[in-house]
Amino acid sequence: MEDNALIERYLSGDEEGFAMLVKKHQNHVVNIVYSLTGRTAEADDIAQDVFIKVYQNLGLFERRSGFSTWLYRITVNTTYNYLKKEKRSIPLDYVSPPAVIKKGALENLTSQERQAVIRKALEKLPFNFRTVIVLKEIEGLSYKEIAQSLGCRMGTVESRLFRAREMLKRILTPIKAEVAR
Repeated sequence: MEDNALIERYLSGDEEGFAMLVKKHQNHVVNIVYSLTGRTAEADDIAQDVFIKVYQNLGLFERRSGFSTWLYRITVNTTYNYLKKEKRSIPLDYVSPPAVIKKGALENLTSQERQAVIRKALEKLPFNFRTVIVLKEIEGLSYKEIAQSLGCRMGTVESRLFRAREMLKRILTPIKAEVAR
């Protein structure tokens, strides 16, 4: 079913509408949180917090953008608040290497080695830059969708993505030189 139809079901008193909405988007939310935090248990807990916020605020959803855009925004904000509260950087356990770098000097490494190298590089990025990389390269959102999700201008997304890629390039360049030897 379409998101709007499920929302209408829930708002008219049918709790099953909300349950179906959660089932439809749960994996996406957990994957985003996991990509930003790197820990399965925390990803599940944060995702649960996201859906509690959605449950409490679904009546306030104005539908000026798609439900998934609104959900991404709640997901990113909830994850950011969690990390800020914990005051720690959580290592990433999984990031798909082809999503961040296509081919290059790292191709001599095994898939696991590449994942570890990219994971370490992403850990060094500030949250705002890591977020745009995850939403663009892993989740496949468009610039417009990212801008709507983050509540910023498309130019800001383009700038952050450019800067994030430049930071990753600076971080990965010494590694590429080491691998090439």
